Amino acid sequence: SGTTTSIVVGTPPSSDIERSVNATYTVPAGSFLNAFDGVIARAVGLGGYVVSSATQPDSGGRIVSGAVTLKVPAAKIADFLNGMPSSFVASAINFSAIDHTAQFVDVNARLASAHAHLAALDALLAKATSIGDITTLEQEIETVQTEVDTDQGELNVLTASVDLATATVQMSERGVKVAPVTPPNPVTTGVSGGWDNAVRVTGAALEGVLSAVPLLVLLGVGLLLWRRLARTAMLRRRSGAAE
Repeated sequence: SGTTTSIVVGTPPSSDIERSVNATYTVPAGSFLNAFDGVIARAVGLGGYVVSSATQPDSGGRIVSGAVTLKVPAAKIADFLNGMPSSFVASAINFSAIDHTAQFVDVNARLASAHAHLAALDALLAKATSIGDITTLEQEIETVQTEVDTDQGELNVLTASVDLATATVQMSERGVKVAPVTPPNPVTTGVSGGWDNAVRVTGAALEGVLSAVPLLVLLGVGLLLWRRLARTAMLRRRSGAAE
């Protein structure tokens, strides 16, 4: 009907909540591409970005349907959805959330422990005098630094997952039919794949043979010269024996 209802997502009880939404809309006939670009532009304007997108044509080849997956700042997900044009008619808007609190606690604890271990090793290294102690401590520091980098990377991924919500928006023009996609024929696909493999193997074999031709020619010339030299030497020995 085009009637707009304000969407409220609420404030999560923890800041460690990963949020996502799947929304399905229909748009007026002939407006899909503009609508599609408008959704992307709105997400980018809010500080988001495109993760992936796909579109489908009708029987005449005109693009009339598609979906785009976006990352949008979690605090602005309601603004993103409420900013859809009034010409968009929603058929489904589904939210989901994942609580990462326990993972944050675990990663932060491991990261704090690794930093403390690294500081202790640095203090020991500053006091070390023998080459053996210095070498051992440097190796241990390298190992612990790897742990710190790994834990910090995991923390960064978790932080990004809660800072940015995932919004998947599916759109299609009202009153149009998407062209059916013909599923691949397994037999045809198998034959085609087998033929391609045969062509590649044959080409590789021919390339190997052609690459070996110059070497074979040189070997043949060398063998011919060796046989001539051997025959000449034999004739000389026979002539010397006869004399």
